Amino acid sequence: MVDRPLFWLSIAVIGVGLISSLIVGLNIHASDVTVYSRYTAFGEAHFYKSHWQYLLLFVLFNLLASFAHVVLMAKLQQIERRQTALMLGWIGIIILVVATVYALLVIQLGQAA
Repeated sequence: MVDRPLFWLSIAVIGVGLISSLIVGLNIHASDVTVYSRYTAFGEAHFYKSHWQYLLLFVLFNLLASFAHVVLMAKLQQIERRQTALMLGWIGIIILVVATVYALLVIQLGQAA
């Protein structure tokens, strides 16, 4: 027997992951330097610029996070932990939304320079 609410939540998690990957991916523009990285040595902070290709890792993270959450939800459903699977699905959607906002803010930093 199929659990329809869990199935639709899994579809929603994958959908949010794909949409957020598209949003972030379409906002990435090739340039010489865009990513600001912060490294500290227990005190003074140093900011370095990295290549723009590292921004593609945000797209990869969104895809991997969405599929990992769906796999975990399926496993939790198998061991009869439906409530935990539903909670994990909603947490996955929240994580993907926060990751998208964070990625867009990082991309904005690179475009301002």
